[in-house]
Amino acid sequence: MSACPICSQSTEATIEATDENHRVSSEKFRYAACPACGTVFLTNPPADLSRYYEADYYEIPSLERLDALAAKDPNKIEIVKRFANGRKLLEVGPSFGVFAYQAKQHGFDVDVVEMDQRCCDYLSGTVGVRVTRSDRPEQAMTNLSQHDVIALWHVLEHLREIPAVVEAAAANLVPGGILVIATPNPDAAQFQLMGKHWPHLDAPRHLGLLPIQTLAELGARHGLAVEFVTTDDSDARHWNKFGWQWLLKNRFRNRTMQRAMLAVGYGIAMLAAPFDRRRMRGSAYTMVLRKPTE
Repeated sequence: MSACPICSQSTEATIEATDENHRVSSEKFRYAACPACGTVFLTNPPADLSRYYEADYYEIPSLERLDALAAKDPNKIEIVKRFANGRKLLEVGPSFGVFAYQAKQHGFDVDVVEMDQRCCDYLSGTVGVRVTRSDRPEQAMTNLSQHDVIALWHVLEHLREIPAVVEAAAANLVPGGILVIATPNPDAAQFQLMGKHWPHLDAPRHLGLLPIQTLAELGARHGLAVEFVTTDDSDARHWNKFGWQWLLKNRFRNRTMQRAMLAVGYGIAMLAAPFDRRRMRGSAYTMVLRKPTE
């Protein structure tokens, strides 16, 4: 029996998965689905998770490449601009900084919290944002000044202390500030179909997947109200395609076959798009939570 990290309900592991996405090891990892709040969580996380983030996980781009990546994906910054009331922004887990770079380009005053040293050096020296190196964002935020925006783009699922991170973010926000979170959706149609082979389970890097309502309730505990949520923005549609492509790619070790399966998966994703996009069942969701004004 394991206690749910979100609601503390006792539950048992029901899914046994391996690291299909990166094949760092053949170890089996056990996930439980909480019967009370629906959170899917890893019951036996490795003591040293860093070994599952290989060097190419943080492939540092040239500034020209970073600029091209930022121009290609305006969805995140457009969501932030739509809901933000101020310009002081904190990103948690920026990796090498595509969104941090976008935010700076659009006039935001940017802080970041990142754990990887190479990324920190790049963020500070090349992207030109203020960097706090830490693998405990819930602690790092308590030492930072308040922000108008805090963003976690596909970071929440990697964190050991999700409730503490949401609590710290709520405390750090100024009145009227927003917390923006994008994360995999355990209520996704793909997860129901693919089960333990769903690429967004991503054992063991993804420690916890929260349903939309569960994250909303977690935010409400700390005074945050949902202002916007979707499973059908361009981010979610990208991850829908990824799910089909990597489901097939992961069945093979031969690189030629993997490339072929990526192409086949893209075609299947196009056909499956109406299935993936219906009734908040996309592979990921983006949520904006707002702290009330005083």
